[in-house]
Amino acid sequence: MIQSSQVFALSVLEAGQKELAQKFFKPQRRVGNKFEDVEFYLGETGCPIISDSLGYVECRVVGAVEQGDHTVFVGEVIAAGVHRDGDPLLLESTGWNYGG
Repeated sequence: MIQSSQVFALSVLEAGQKELAQKFFKPQRRVGNKFEDVEFYLGETGCPIISDSLGYVECRVVGAVEQGDHTVFVGEVIAAGVHRDGDPLLLESTGWNYGG
């Protein structure tokens, strides 16, 4: 989807939202303005932004690096916003390890 649209958005979750993050370990079905039961709205790029996140950044793709079965997209921030103050959810605080 990123490759064809050339845009993407990142929603920053709060430290206490580990369970919300876990929902995205599997594909989510879109139902109106929700992924299953996670509400979102569309940003300037048309990308979904999680409503209950701390904030977000929206990017336009300016480069890509392919390695194995992964592609790392490099984005230029074209919009951003803050929904509320809080501490972000960090990988190191979840007890998870990146296995990609």
